[in-house]
Formats: sequence, C-alpha cells, structure tokens
Amino acid sequence: MASRGRSRSRSKGKETEAEVVSGKRQICVVRHSQALHNVCEDNLWTPDNPLTPEGETMCEHARKEWAKTIFEEAELIVVSPMMRALQTAFIMNGKVADARWLITPMCSEHLSGATCDEGRPKSELLTAIPWVHDLAGIKELDEEWWTAPRDEEPLRVSAFLKFLEGRKEQKIVVVSHGGFLTYVAGFYMQNAQHHLMSAEDCQLTKQKMNRTTLNIQDALSKEYEKSPFREIVKAPLTCFRGLGKKRCAILAKTGPKTVSDLASWKYAKVAASLCELAPLQQDGILDVSHEKLCMNINKILDQEWEGYSFPELLDAPISALSGLTETHDKHMKALGLKCIR
Repeated sequence: MASRGRSRSRSKGKETEAEVVSGKRQICVVRHSQALHNVCEDNLWTPDNPLTPEGETMCEHARKEWAKTIFEEAELIVVSPMMRALQTAFIMNGKVADARWLITPMCSEHLSGATCDEGRPKSELLTAIPWVHDLAGIKELDEEWWTAPRDEEPLRVSAFLKFLEGRKEQKIVVVSHGGFLTYVAGFYMQNAQHHLMSAEDCQLTKQKMNRTTLNIQDALSKEYEKSPFREIVKAPLTCFRGLGKKRCAILAKTGPKTVSDLASWKYAKVAASLCELAPLQQDGILDVSHEKLCMNINKILDQEWEGYSFPELLDAPISALSGLTETHDKHMKALGLKCIR
C-alpha cells in the first residue's frame, strides 16, 4: 500500500500564529487528515472515504500543537460536506460542532474522476454522523450534491474567496481538500496541514484565478517553477500543478511516468491525430481497409473497431486503441478521460 500525505501539520509561509495581529482578518485553510484512499489505492474507487485510525490520531496531535487555538478563536468554520473533512474539523475542534459551522460544497474536492472524490447522499451522511443534522448549510445541501454542474477550479476558487471576502467574520477556518486547496494556498498541502492567509493573500489568489496569462509557472507545481526546460522534461508528472500524486499514480499504470514519457506516448499522439483528421473526413461508402498498399489505421485499433468513422472513434472508449483494455478504460476514467476525444 502506498502512503500519501502523512506529514505533521505545519503552517507553510512567512506568517505564523504568533505574528497574526489581533483584529486582522485571518483565513486558516486546513487539509483533511489521512483518509482511506490516502493509504490504499483500492479506496480510490470507493466514495467519500472516512479517516483512518492514524488520521484521527493526526487530528488529535494537530489539536495539541496548533488547532485548539485556531479553532477556538475562529468566528466561522467552513467545512466541505465530505466525511473526511467533517471528521477532521470535528476532532480538531475538540469533538464539538457548533453554531459557527457552515457546511458547503463550495470548498469540496475537485472531481478528478476517481470515485473517492465523490460524496455520499445527504441521507446517508446524516445517518452516519447525526451531529451534522442541525449545522448551517445542511438543510440547503442537495441529496446528491456532488453531481451538480461545476465551474472549472480557478473559477470555483475565485467564487469561494469572494464569498469569504463578503463575510463579516474576521477569523475563519476552512477545512477542505488537497486538490482544491492547491489553488487556494498555491502549494500541495499534506494531510492535516494548515496554512494561514491574510485578506491580502486571498485577494492576490483571487486575482490570479481571474486573470488570463501565458506563464509556464502557472502550469507547474511550486517545486518546479524555476526549473529549466531540460529538467522539466525529465521530471515526474507531479511537476504539473493540479495533477497530484493520485492522478499520476493512476496514469503510471498505463505507461507515462515523466513529462518526456507523456509527450512521446503513442496513444496520446494517435488521439491527437484523430482529432485533427476528423474534420477532413467525407461521408461515403468506399472501404479500402482490406486492400494492399491503401492507407488505413487498423493497426492502431482493436479489431472490433476497425472500419469505424473518425467521429465514431473519437467517442469510443480508450480500449478501442490496440494494446489498451477495459482496465485501462477504468484508469483513464479516473483521470476524467472517458473516450479517445
């Protein structure tokens, strides 16, 4: 089993708890503690995983080290409606959920395609942890809230920060997830890690989410922002901002492990070629697939898909390509890739 995100909680950045001026607006973002899918890949395919026993212990340690003060001083505690976030907030808050809490899908995890990023029906959540029943935001939560249409992550983050900006509370805690908080904090947070942000920090992040620029640094994780291209080419796919260890592990099962691998991956090249050629196709009945010296693409296709038109192939599952199977379809679906297109 691969372990992910087990480091202890520390605030990353220049500002620390001791440096926060009384009365100054402070946002403390917290990533949920260790959940089942963080330590067992099989649980990537189970929805709304709870914390592991180790994850609960990490919350207890965090409360002793920093969370007790942060949570007690908070005027508003905003929590994702996913089990692991709710459990994290509950334990770090001294196993109490009170009137300061607000449950909202605005800060739920980015839907990567892996089932673990999906929620559970509200009715099941209320049965599993009935203490959330009377918390603000629960009444408004849809039964299958995670299925609602969503904006792209930069727009979601910008909208969420604008929402926080409009709140009257000066000290706010947000308990959320690694993918979503990468956009908010600007780096990938570990399980049970916290990060303090000022109003100015939030404003800068919101502006960054709203601007349109061509900047290679915006495509890279913080570790690789200043790396030369020759190093980036050899880097693991985790160098891409927002891709994350979870997605990279899934992609590695199919083949590519580095930037160079992905660029030269034949299936990516074939898919791109089909997308380019499809608009040039003309309807007709001419079939030369079985004639010698005539151009066709049968060698790159599974036999079942030979002879299909370009538009049909673009909507075909990944396993339509020769050498890939239905197992690869499952892996690609977890990355948000449901067809060749």
